[in-house]
This record gives sequence, structure tokens and C-alpha cells, in this order.
Amino acid sequence: MAHQNSTTLIFAEMSVCDSPNKNSKLDKKSLTPFKRWRRKNWKQETSYKSDTSKNQEVSYLGERFIPNRFDRANLELNLKYIGIREERDILTGETLTASYWRQSSFKANINRTFGIRENRLLYFSRQQATQSRVVENDSADSDWPCCPRARPYAIQNATHEMPGINSPIDYNLMDWSSSGMVAMSSGQDIMLWRNLDESTMVFSVESPTSLKYSPDGKYLAIGCMDRNYPVLDLWEVRSPMEFLVSYRKLFVKSVGCVSCIEWSHDGKELICGTQCGVIVVLNMPKLRTVMQINEHLKKVNKIKFSPTRKYIASSDTDGQICIFDATNKLRMLALDGKSTCFDWHPWTGEDLALAERSPATIFIFNIPRRQCMASYKRRDDRIIIKTITFSKITGELLVNIIRLDDSDFAMCEILVLASLNRVVDLLTHQDRGTLFLMWNPDGTSIATSGLDDTFSLWNFFPTHKRKAILGKQEQKVKDKNSSLSLYKAIR
Repeated sequence: MAHQNSTTLIFAEMSVCDSPNKNSKLDKKSLTPFKRWRRKNWKQETSYKSDTSKNQEVSYLGERFIPNRFDRANLELNLKYIGIREERDILTGETLTASYWRQSSFKANINRTFGIRENRLLYFSRQQATQSRVVENDSADSDWPCCPRARPYAIQNATHEMPGINSPIDYNLMDWSSSGMVAMSSGQDIMLWRNLDESTMVFSVESPTSLKYSPDGKYLAIGCMDRNYPVLDLWEVRSPMEFLVSYRKLFVKSVGCVSCIEWSHDGKELICGTQCGVIVVLNMPKLRTVMQINEHLKKVNKIKFSPTRKYIASSDTDGQICIFDATNKLRMLALDGKSTCFDWHPWTGEDLALAERSPATIFIFNIPRRQCMASYKRRDDRIIIKTITFSKITGELLVNIIRLDDSDFAMCEILVLASLNRVVDLLTHQDRGTLFLMWNPDGTSIATSGLDDTFSLWNFFPTHKRKAILGKQEQKVKDKNSSLSLYKAIR
């Protein structure tokens, strides 16, 4: 989180040229010797201090008029928009001589319009006497709405031995229900693990290809095979230790398999991606086919609703991403490229983060504006992006990478980004790499796997802090609604 340094105007009681008042009745030898001196900052007549608190209150003293002048504390902030400054690559930490890897719209337009070639872009602010202002908790260089943590909170809580979990990782074969049950499969059978009582169950399922819990955690949809026919099984969760296969949907052989599953927010629809590229929409609870969408030619590997329930995004193995209207299921936009993964911003529901595997590339794309808001791209193949995902509490972007060191040894890390040039946290192991698996439903914990076949749980964000943030957000919504009601009443 970028904080602006507070500035307090301090005025000396004595000017530079003042001297003690002379009194002829007093003995001059009894007077305290006076030494003339000039303040180091006499030209600015200000002093500043750094404060890293969350909200900073700046007060102004005195009645002397001070004209507007630049805030020296913001000089470093303004240098972010100058193209000649050395910058560091967020994925390697190496110093760059040119910012070729990041192209922010604001930065590009400013440099192109004004022809900036040197550090002369300053930050001006209006300072008013006897008033105070609160510095906002927003980054001035943000590429997406974000409220980054003041310090890293990610703490590893537990590690479990789980052979074969990391090779290969299929994100369609794992999910975390709202009841705390983790379901995952390595392609043979399905394991259900509950962290609360550390109970584990293994179910024999023929060639599972995808699985997904319903939003309320009452159902588990599983794509698998019945001999040569792809099927979709709907398991009803009766209790933490009891499941019932309530319905089964049989597909034709040409579908290949059910490669990915997504539930609607109300749990009334299931959207299934298939190996042949067809997207099938099913209604609950009897899994009746509502419609088929034929926009992909390759295997559909991910489908996800936007948080605002306005859009649906789907991607295939050929790198194409399609954006659909969530109501009518009509395609609005097709993004052709080499994108291997994507995620919706959890707050806006309009910004889509896209990533290409190699060379490592990240795009922030706004759907209504049809515009790329920011991007990151490397020129080499020393970094591979496995996946990206947003934190729905803080808005931070987690990027799981595989990085080659000087000895060509692969290091697996998870970087937490507040913007495309700011890393605020790092999840890694010294002796074993860290690969991202999944979030828990409330976004406070994250599951990862290590290259040594371990399954770890991390406390990404404290629960009590999450409640405080959600409380503030609810209060803002109430205040906004009350303001709208008052406005309507006045009209």
C-alpha cells in the first residue's frame, strides 16, 4: 500500500535576523549570549516526517500564507511515471534499464502527450490553514482496485504428505466447499478431506475429469466416465461422512469428457465445458439440458462467472477466451491469443486478468471499455506462469510462477502483487517449491502443494481482519443507499 508522507508546517518564533531586545537598564553581561544561525531548510520553511500508519492526519499551523509548492514526499511517487528511471522486474527482482515489461495506459499517454524525457513531473497540492485532511488508502499507481495488506500475513498452518499431488496439477480436479470439505483427485479415485476433524475419505470413481461444489456446499458435481461414455454425477452431501448419488447425466461419446464445471451463483444452473469444445448448460436438480454453446474448437479448460453475475468467461487449450452475457449466454467478445489462465477481479466484476505461460505475460482487460488497462511481458523464457488468481478480500493478485535461477534450477513461488510493479508478499519454501492449488470459500486461507509431494494450508488473511473489512464495506453500501433514498425524497 502506497502511503504519502505527511507534511507539517512549522514556523520558528524567531526570524533569521532577529536579536534579543536590548534594555538599557539591564546589565549586558547578564544577557544570554546570542548566536546567529540559519536553518538548513529556510528556503522551504517546511519540514516533513514519514508516518506509515493506515490513515494519516495532516494539520497546518500558523496564519502565514504559503503558496502552493510540490510535496517532496511525493517526488518518488511521481517518478513512477517517468520512463527513464531504473525499475525492478516483479517476477525476478532484477534491475531493468528500461520499463519495457510494463505499459500502463496513464504512463504511456502522459509520456507521449507531453514528451517527458526528464524528472520534472511534480505533485502539487493545495494546503489550507486551520484545516486537516486524511490521506486516502489507495495506491496512486494501481492497475486495478486493491487494498493491499500493510504487512505479509501468510503463515503456514499445516503440511500433509500427499504423494502424486503435484504431477500434474489440474485445477478442475480440486475444490473447497463452504462446509470446509476439500475434494481432489489425481485422475484416479476422489479423495475428500476435512480439516476440522482431519478425516479423509477415498471414493472409487472411474476416470474423474472434473469436480465442483455447489455454492451452498450441499452438492458435489463430478465429471467422469462410464465405460466409453462421459457422464456428470451429482452427489448430495447428506453429512460430513455420507454422500448420495442423486442424479446422473449421460453425454454422447463425441463430447469426449466433461473437462470443467461451473455453478451459477444461486446454484440453479450447471455449466459444463467439454473436450470437444461444446459448453452445455444444465438446470437443477434433474440436470436437464437447457442449451449448448458452440464457440470453442478446442477443449474447454475453464469457465467462471463474474462476481457481479453479469458475464461468463471461458477459455480453451488453444488460448482463446470468450466472454458471454450471463443472462442470454450470447457471446459478447472473443480474445484470441495464448492465454492459459484468467480470473475476474472480485470487486468490479468488469476487469479480467489474463496470463500467458511463456514468455510470461499478464494483461488487465476491462470488458465494458474493451481496453487493456495494463500489461506485463518478458522477453525471455526463464519464467513460466502457472496460474493467476485474485484475493477477494484485498484485491491482490496472486501469480504462481516457475523461475529458473542461474544454475537453471526451477524455483516455484507465489507472488502477491498490489500492481504490476509492486510485490507485497511471497509464498515459498526454501527446500521445496510452492504451487498454488485453491482458495477456501471465504478467502482467508490458501492451499498449496510442494515439489516434495506435500499439501500445505496457509493462513492468508486473519479472520478477524476480514470481518472488519466486510463490516466497513457493508457500512459503505448502507451509507450509499441512504444517500440515494434521501436524494429521491428531495426530488
